[in-house]
Amino acid sequence: MTTCRAIVFNGDGTHELRTFPIPKPPAGGALLRVEAVGMCSSDVAQIAGHKHVPGEVAPVVAGHEIVARVAELSDDAELGVSVGDRVAVDLVMRKGGYEGRLVVYGYTLGLDDGGGLWGGYGEYMCVLPGTNLLKLTDSVPAEHLTVFEPLASAVNWAEISGVKAGDTVVVQGPGHLGLMCVVAAARAGASNIVVTGTSADALRLDAARKAGAHHTIDVDREDAVARVKDLTRGFGANVVMDVTAMSTEAVKQAFEMVAFGGTVLLAGLKNRAPVEIETDHIVMHSLTVKGGSGSTAGSMKAAVDYLNAAKVDTEALLGEVLSLDDFDEGMALLRRDHPDRDAIRVTVRHGPARS
Repeated sequence: MTTCRAIVFNGDGTHELRTFPIPKPPAGGALLRVEAVGMCSSDVAQIAGHKHVPGEVAPVVAGHEIVARVAELSDDAELGVSVGDRVAVDLVMRKGGYEGRLVVYGYTLGLDDGGGLWGGYGEYMCVLPGTNLLKLTDSVPAEHLTVFEPLASAVNWAEISGVKAGDTVVVQGPGHLGLMCVVAAARAGASNIVVTGTSADALRLDAARKAGAHHTIDVDREDAVARVKDLTRGFGANVVMDVTAMSTEAVKQAFEMVAFGGTVLLAGLKNRAPVEIETDHIVMHSLTVKGGSGSTAGSMKAAVDYLNAAKVDTEALLGEVLSLDDFDEGMALLRRDHPDRDAIRVTVRHGPARS
């Protein structure tokens, strides 16, 4: 086989399935055969042309939640892996760069860079020297393991927001990142995890309970702030994590449901929609506000360690598994406008899809 397929995001609201020559690994790097890649809600914005990552380009082979096999190493590669190893690809190249540019796989290297295959929506992809590749277990299917990337972000957010044993943590938004925040908060020792969502989130709220949430709140049926206060004897939550997509109201509620001296972590992208925040409330309640932009090398390692040690119920968090040929269906599920169903998460498995 000399060619492979890949989904290209054109940056103008369109995407297409293209055929590419399978490249040789770059100097000091590797060629990977991608097994599975998680679809992220940020893909919707990326296709539309919203640029959230510094140096983001289009057209681009996207996909950044990548589980792959090492297919070939360059003669001078020093990546700490061997041909045949299953690896998680850290999307951020934390050492070095490419021609002086920041490398974020699936975002910043386009079709004019090398062979153009730099993202997980390709059946093969290249990685550069300095890429952080972490070995993954062979004991579960690849599609189960794509949660490593959102879990790594969630582990980082739990750490920077100071989640500790005995805390009450509210996670606003039960999407795939919100579900990973439940897992990360539980791993950090939180004893009371509350997840909020809408009436359309019934499937996801059920998954949140399976992931470790103690309480779920349908914000269309209940006053979320009042319910959190009731669950905390009027004090509010120690930490509130907003991982909702586009909900500016959730940001306002986060500051109302957090306890005195607590922390609000903002991680849900609103595509630059303005949000009114009463700064006096932050001052008078001695609040800490953190921004959650992604993972670190340390949180990436922790997430992979959890998965390798079978400490995450990946079956409960799997969602739907599709193929490249079903990509449009996957996008409909991400946009939540599929006519027949919802999904807590969507993963593309290269080759025949498996449920």
